[in-house]
Amino acid sequence: MTTSTTIRWLFGLDAIPVGADGLELSWQHPLAMWGWLLVVIGACAVALWSYRWLIGSRSMRISLAVTRALVLILLVALASGPLLRLPIIETQSDWIAVLIDRSRSMSVEDTTNSNGTFVSRDSVARALLTDTVWSEIATEKEIVWLGFHTSAFELNPQQPPAADGWSTDLTVPIESALRRLAGRPASGIIILSDGRTNRPIDQVVLRTLQSRAVPIFVVPLGSSEAMTDLGIAQADAPARAFIRDQVPIVATLQCAGGPPREAVQVELIDAQSGEVLNTIEVAPEEFVDQRCEAILTGVRSEAGFAHWLIRVRAGANDLVRTNDQQAVDVEFIDRPLRILYIEGYPRWEYRYLKNLLVRESSFESSVMLLSADRDFAQEGNAPLERLPQSDDEFAAYDLFMLGDVPAGSLSETQIEQIRRAVSERGAGLMWIGGERSTPNSWRATQLEDLLPMRGVPERFDEPIVLEPTDGALRAGVMRLGATAKERWPIALSAAGERGRLEWAQRVDPRSLKPAAEVLARGRPLSGGEAFPVAISMRYGAGLVLYVATDETWRWRHGIGETYQERFWIQFIRYLSRGAVQSDGNAFRLVIEPKRPEVGMPAMIRVEIQDSKAGDIAGDETLDAELELTDVTTTTGSQTTQLSREADAWVGLWSPETPGTWRVRIDSSRTGPLERLVEVVRTDSELAHPESDHPQLTDLATRTGGAVLRPNEISRLAEILPKRSLSREQSIVDPLWNSPAALLLVLSFLFVEWIGRRWLRLA
Repeated sequence: MTTSTTIRWLFGLDAIPVGADGLELSWQHPLAMWGWLLVVIGACAVALWSYRWLIGSRSMRISLAVTRALVLILLVALASGPLLRLPIIETQSDWIAVLIDRSRSMSVEDTTNSNGTFVSRDSVARALLTDTVWSEIATEKEIVWLGFHTSAFELNPQQPPAADGWSTDLTVPIESALRRLAGRPASGIIILSDGRTNRPIDQVVLRTLQSRAVPIFVVPLGSSEAMTDLGIAQADAPARAFIRDQVPIVATLQCAGGPPREAVQVELIDAQSGEVLNTIEVAPEEFVDQRCEAILTGVRSEAGFAHWLIRVRAGANDLVRTNDQQAVDVEFIDRPLRILYIEGYPRWEYRYLKNLLVRESSFESSVMLLSADRDFAQEGNAPLERLPQSDDEFAAYDLFMLGDVPAGSLSETQIEQIRRAVSERGAGLMWIGGERSTPNSWRATQLEDLLPMRGVPERFDEPIVLEPTDGALRAGVMRLGATAKERWPIALSAAGERGRLEWAQRVDPRSLKPAAEVLARGRPLSGGEAFPVAISMRYGAGLVLYVATDETWRWRHGIGETYQERFWIQFIRYLSRGAVQSDGNAFRLVIEPKRPEVGMPAMIRVEIQDSKAGDIAGDETLDAELELTDVTTTTGSQTTQLSREADAWVGLWSPETPGTWRVRIDSSRTGPLERLVEVVRTDSELAHPESDHPQLTDLATRTGGAVLRPNEISRLAEILPKRSLSREQSIVDPLWNSPAALLLVLSFLFVEWIGRRWLRLA
């Protein structure tokens, strides 16, 4: 009907498309059935009343009355607004958002597959994205795909990006999904994640989910049980050292998920050659509060920068491989360690110690025996005729060794010069206690502050044996065993026969100064409480050591000089580390923290170690050049300015790229200064790689959703609520103003007019 041009004109069909079927008649102002009944009755009554008393045949008057009644009914019908309506039903599909975790924790391999081997959480997520359930859901619902870590972004489920986000915030992707679903019927939000997040879910977001009745369906990835992950939390090493020095590297190990189930191997590796320099084994019982320290030692015989790697081999204890390795850089200096040894009289310890200093090729020693007569040739490979007097003469030494020397043997100027050399230049000072003068004669002198204890120690009442402390292990001293596992030889312990020391001073632990650290204790052979015997203390830029015995020469009987030589050489090299940091320079370059983090400010400081040189250098700023390098190839550079302060130039640097950076000061005022520093990126994801399934379960429970295991993903199509909307969007054309309505009214009026004329009525 709607295809005919005549009919479309007759009924005024402008909006209804040509050829449309299923047209319906409706009313703009519809009347109820009883209303139409009243209209019919009223129209008939008016028509009958109009023609009842007229003259004419009865049949003609009834016909005219019916015609008039039809006219009246037609007018009422037209006044009600007759319409032709084409009903159109529109259905709006419901929507879901699928959030897929793309943070680094997804790379953790803690899920077993059908073969029993471990696969990563990311592998499981990628496999889930290929399931046919998504195409089944897509036939009924619109899907929004989002990846997330700290932010949310659109994602192609066929080619999801790498899981490389450095942290996770679950609140952000949920907020983004809610914005995408705003104004649309939402069936829910589906989250594929291990549950790790930097902060709890925002309560405002939770209330929004609840008020909008948007359920969350979670698919927890990863193991629900805590698994062991062993990694290196921190590695510390001195910035500089002498060649052939046994450099201690302190690696802090962290084991998440409980202590390891078996022993762990820690290796120190030369990054350039791949050579394993040192290996130690850490037992599970050594972990306290999931942490322990592994002390390795590295030696280098050539000058220059050493790039070493600390590597953990944990086997089944290792969940994450990326935190098993950490780099340290040490600059080695090739020059003799310069020592001034002053002794009061030729005691037994002196007789062997002076020969050791001469025999060691990496030492340049000057030995002064104060009790010798004028004709006695002072010893050492750099003999002296007198004690140093000037600043320049004292500046020639990296280490001062004071035996049982009366304080009056040195002038106040010489004592002050030794104190300044330790505090300002970083020189070391070793006290070797004696029965006559050390330490009692040094009280009330300028070197009293350089003693690590107060008061005068008493003598042990009986022979003792030494016991190293954990502090000695960290310092790289008191390691006299033949292997790395044998820290202290059995022969020198209470169970052995060679470690007996007849004389030693008993230092009261309560007399130790706050900065003092005990490196060795002496325990009486009869048992009982052990007392400090070797005590170190940092003083200014340097280190101080007090050894409260002079009887290590007894270890030689039946064994030789092996233990005695290791004992003293290790302490000498330990004390020289402060001096090698400056290496005689008037300026020292320091970066704090030692391992800056990306995006966090690091302080670059050029310390003035010689006030005279600082005055000459002036107060103008310095430029620090920073190069990102892999030791051999430069790949980036920056420059920052250092401002002059009281005793240093200081500036801030905010690194944006991880890697090894070379920091260089190339100024004619300070001379060339250089340091290598490793910039790291904080890995909050892999620092704690365990999954957090309870977080996801709580989220699903509080929003009325559900928790699905990966093998239950096919249930999604069944349990997602159906929230599609259907609404009628009809097309109408009015009939009351159409030509057909006009013609119909005129037709009825014309018929009535003809009838009235037939009856000869006006």
